Amino acid sequence: MKDNNLDISYQNNDIILKSMAQEFKDKSLKFYGINVPKIVTVIPANLPSIEVKEDRLDFIFLLEDDSLLHMEFQTTNKKADIKRFLQYDTRLYSKYERTIRTVVIYSGKIEEAISRLDIGSIIYNVEQVFLVKYDGDKIYEELNEKIDRKLQLTDIDKLNLIFLPLMGSKKSSDEMAIDAVELAKKIEDEDEKTYIIGALIGISDKFLTEEYKNKLKGAIRMTKIAEMLIQEGKAEGKAEGKAELIIKQLKKRFNKIPELYVKRMYELNIDKLEKIGENIFDIKKIEDLDKYFNDN
Repeated sequence: MKDNNLDISYQNNDIILKSMAQEFKDKSLKFYGINVPKIVTVIPANLPSIEVKEDRLDFIFLLEDDSLLHMEFQTTNKKADIKRFLQYDTRLYSKYERTIRTVVIYSGKIEEAISRLDIGSIIYNVEQVFLVKYDGDKIYEELNEKIDRKLQLTDIDKLNLIFLPLMGSKKSSDEMAIDAVELAKKIEDEDEKTYIIGALIGISDKFLTEEYKNKLKGAIRMTKIAEMLIQEGKAEGKAEGKAELIIKQLKKRFNKIPELYVKRMYELNIDKLEKIGENIFDIKKIEDLDKYFNDN
């Protein structure tokens, strides 16, 4: 793994997903104008039909009414973005067959964006939140004072801290992300600190430059979540090696494996890969692998 196994990417990262679930569970988002039932948990965004070259969707939450909340964090406002969200939601519905609400949360540099796509038989709408109207610098100072005074953070305080990098500020989103992590590190409750930093990583990973990703790694180096990410990275490294071995075996049997199957193989955990390895000679055609992916 890179950088001593410290990988801060949220994609396919159980620690980050757990952090997002913990910090958003049972919380209302009405403060930001998002009127949906309370969040129950986060759902891994594994959509088999997404092309290998496509970006992943950000986060999928299961709501109290059994519907889904598709939440995207954006630093751009291109028409291509909403087209991509439509593709994601189509695949989400195909997989789960649940009502989907898509909310796009824009960074403090964006004041307007396309919210509707009319392609004839399909009219697609997303809800939008523009964090430019929230004074990130003021909120930072308020949170800093509260944490220094060892006062208990409210649910809104915690969400404001997580959304801080995307709020309006004299600083860049990159700088605010580092400031938010440093602020979260001062929280005394170890679990609360860990999950808030994890959620900050999940939201910030998409827009951070490589320079600031390295700064973020430095900022979390001695924290509990850094150790958790390192341990998870080691486990992922073991799974990656197992996946490579199985792919080689399958190529010997079938000569060529579709790129989508190769990609999905790398997404499996070590237990599922072990099961494929045990049954490798029972796989008569490449499509037999689908049952392992569908159970993932």
